[in-house]
Amino acid sequence: MIYVKTASSISHQDSFQKPSIWEGLRELQADSVIIAPDYKNYIPPAALRRLSPVLRMAMTVAQECQSVVGDEFDAISVGTALGCLKDTEKFLETFITASSETLSPTAFIQSTHNTIGGQISLALGNHAYNMTHTQNSLSFEVALIDAMMCCRDGKKNVLVGAADEAIDFLELLRQDLIKTERQFTSGASFFVLGTEPTSIQVADCWISYNSTELSSVITTFLKKNGLNPSDIDLLLHSGIQDDLFEKSMNYQDYAGFHYSSSAFAFHIGHDFLKSTSGKNVLIVNAQMDNKLGLTLLRK
Repeated sequence: MIYVKTASSISHQDSFQKPSIWEGLRELQADSVIIAPDYKNYIPPAALRRLSPVLRMAMTVAQECQSVVGDEFDAISVGTALGCLKDTEKFLETFITASSETLSPTAFIQSTHNTIGGQISLALGNHAYNMTHTQNSLSFEVALIDAMMCCRDGKKNVLVGAADEAIDFLELLRQDLIKTERQFTSGASFFVLGTEPTSIQVADCWISYNSTELSSVITTFLKKNGLNPSDIDLLLHSGIQDDLFEKSMNYQDYAGFHYSSSAFAFHIGHDFLKSTSGKNVLIVNAQMDNKLGLTLLRK
């Protein structure tokens, strides 16, 4: 069995270094902004100036997870859909406008998706297995499956999480490429998994890239884990229409829209189980058409 040792998020909620975020959740408003700590407490000032927001968030929550667990990570699994968008934009602008034949490679190097995992490794001095997964809205779920496989292979402290950031350019893609009316947001959520028992278990995670019969797929997934819809104490979803469950929340009401928001839903579900008498949480990520991620947390 695989368990969650600790959870940490930087988001549009007051979520960083909180014993439980469940009681303090507030629906986002139009003027909601990221609630970030003083990064100078976690990242040296010289390095901080060179880092984009998504790198600052991911490195800080990863270090917070490390400080709680104490032991070195023996695997790191990161999910990100769009990677370091701000650095990608900077690189493309430089590429278009530069008059010289030689371009600085810095912005390009920092624009790659695996920069997040690499910077975490550098900050922690960690040389263990390090993998980045980028599968659009299912990036976190794929990273989570990888982390669970690492645990089954005998690794004791596995860092897993996801991060994405918003930039103004995304507004130009609204409706044509990104079909949402929600506020574009940023966020980073990371967790430490292991096989040593804690109060919260990651029971299962399943993904599909061609899923249309939502209700039957969910029912089959629950049956595989010995559950019925009535056994689910909280459904966290991304806007599905389903009458199978008594208590449900659209996690995008609290995370906004970014492709790694299901990682924040994982944090919500984790803290719900810690703070209440609930036993089972199901996270349904159907943020993109036909792409489905199901994650089951149990106490």
